[in-house]
Amino acid sequence: MNTDEKKELRKIVLKERKKLNKDEVNSLSEKIISYLIKMKEFKQSETIMVYLSFKEEVDTFNLIYKMQELGKKVVITYTDKKENILIPCKLIDLEDSLEKNPFGYLEPKEESIEKVSPSEIDLIITPGLAFDKKGNRVGYGGGYYDKLLKSAPQATKVAVSYDFQIFSEVPNEKFDIPVDYIVTPTRIIVCER
Repeated sequence: MNTDEKKELRKIVLKERKKLNKDEVNSLSEKIISYLIKMKEFKQSETIMVYLSFKEEVDTFNLIYKMQELGKKVVITYTDKKENILIPCKLIDLEDSLEKNPFGYLEPKEESIEKVSPSEIDLIITPGLAFDKKGNRVGYGGGYYDKLLKSAPQATKVAVSYDFQIFSEVPNEKFDIPVDYIVTPTRIIVCER
């Protein structure tokens, strides 16, 4: 399994994802959220890290509102471009404390960063482009999430995904960190390793 296979898989999934319109993204995301919030691992978690979705990704903004209603501490990430790492930060608010970064997605403004230690995080909701039932994931390239997942071994790792992003096998390398669960609009996959 090599880098070329990952590139090819990314292309296939991105092409498929671009076909989704806003209503489809909202509807499928709502189904995913309804499964996710019923999970014991979610209910028992106090501090949850979640990515801020953009384009046709599974929409996490309604999930964030739900997490705030439930009294969860919401953690998002800031990209440290010098170190090529993601820094977990407390979400202050969704309106005034965020800005678009050079990659085009929202993250905390530098002046509103409140760092959170990875050891405090109970559950991490991860993005990704392709997954298999063993929990292997293909991200966007760069290994940002793998470094972060490695720094929080105690956290339950949950991917949210459309059904077309699930494959029988995806390329993985020794530094790739698998997820424990994958939540789609139709099911919760308990990853077997």
